[in-house]
Amino acid sequence: MNALSVDVVVVTLDAREMILRCLSHLSPSLVEKIVVVDNASSDGTAEAVRGREGVELVRLEQRRSLAGAYNAGAEHGSAELVLFLNDDILASDAAVTTLAESLSLRPEAVAAAGRLVEPETGETQAQYQPQRFPTWRQFAGTLLGLHKRASVLDEERTVVVEHAAGACLLVLRAVFEEIGGWDERFEFWFEDVDLARRLRERGSVLYVPSAPFAHVGGWAARRLTRAQLVSRHYRGALRYASNHFGAGERVATGLVYALVAGVRIVLSPRDAQGRTAYASVLSDGLRLASGRRLP
Repeated sequence: MNALSVDVVVVTLDAREMILRCLSHLSPSLVEKIVVVDNASSDGTAEAVRGREGVELVRLEQRRSLAGAYNAGAEHGSAELVLFLNDDILASDAAVTTLAESLSLRPEAVAAAGRLVEPETGETQAQYQPQRFPTWRQFAGTLLGLHKRASVLDEERTVVVEHAAGACLLVLRAVFEEIGGWDERFEFWFEDVDLARRLRERGSVLYVPSAPFAHVGGWAARRLTRAQLVSRHYRGALRYASNHFGAGERVATGLVYALVAGVRIVLSPRDAQGRTAYASVLSDGLRLASGRRLP
């Protein structure tokens, strides 16, 4: 079998055992290149990956955003398609092949995402199902615990979606480069939604449920503190609003996040790190609402 015209890019950070597990499920002979971007790990990840057959290691000495690390990895390939994977994805040859074939059969499509499933049971992970692009009302509902996720989609039929989880995303390299790749101002969260929105301006984004990818899920988030989660998630939402919302929606989003952050500061008198994170969100929310650029 000839190799698919696909470069696989996996970003990892202080997850030595997880990236080795991920690589054990990837076949170098199936694709043109497998690139592992070690985002300045300190746990021996680079040493464990370096020299592994069929894998090119890109070692970043200075830590970058997930988006920045993905861009760095994409620069090391030239295949027609680029498959971006989180390091907690356990792929199969069949799933990679199905995803690539599905994209090639749809001339209007520019990207395709697989169905993320539980590694042990194969059950669809509903929390990672494709979603509509967020609105300021959805952001507000999520902050207040009122947001309802969409129902699980058909598990057989390929459909066009607005955005799918970036944990497993195959894109046309030419289009990816035309739109400037991942937006590196996103630290970790909403960078995939931003990318999907820009990709949709060039063509369709497909959800291919017949290409299941086992996903450990939440591997990176579990290692973050509450303050880090707040900083990355909330500021990612504000960055997305800054990039894609109209003036009125930016004002509404900024005020909602500033209000919630202010309340959380008052309610967290003993959590110094949390107060600092919420203070940053408060500042950014007010900046967005007043029409100023986010830092």
